[in-house]
Amino acid sequence: MHASSRGAGPALFHLVRYWSRRWAPGVAAGTDSAVQDILVVEAVAASAAGADIGERAVTVTDVAEQLGLDRSGASRLVSAAVAHGYVARAAAGGDARRAALTVTPAGAELLAAAHAWQDGVFAELTAGWKADDVRRLAGYLRRLAAANPP
Repeated sequence: MHASSRGAGPALFHLVRYWSRRWAPGVAAGTDSAVQDILVVEAVAASAAGADIGERAVTVTDVAEQLGLDRSGASRLVSAAVAHGYVARAAAGGDARRAALTVTPAGAELLAAAHAWQDGVFAELTAGWKADDVRRLAGYLRRLAAANPP
């Protein structure tokens, strides 16, 4: 461990704890289901964009992997997102036993609103910072996220 990174881990986890309790109300109605719907839509979109998916359909198993859940838990979350109109489910390749998942227009709007809110929070948190510091932190955060995909 670099001496200069001492305290960074606890700081990171402080931020995770802080935002895990606060972020949903700014995006939607503030319910647990809003957070879960956003997570599912994000997982479906990320899976669809993933190079490992290729031409095959996004499935509940993909969502489970993205969210670090078992298939049963992911299936419940996907069912709720479908019921709320954010994700569509259809038979995958004519096989009624496998569901192909896609983000609906309402889901795309929800995800765009979540991303806009997240960008707004970042801007608020760094409002007093120098532009170079904001740019540098943003780059480091994107780098950290890219190096640690779900």
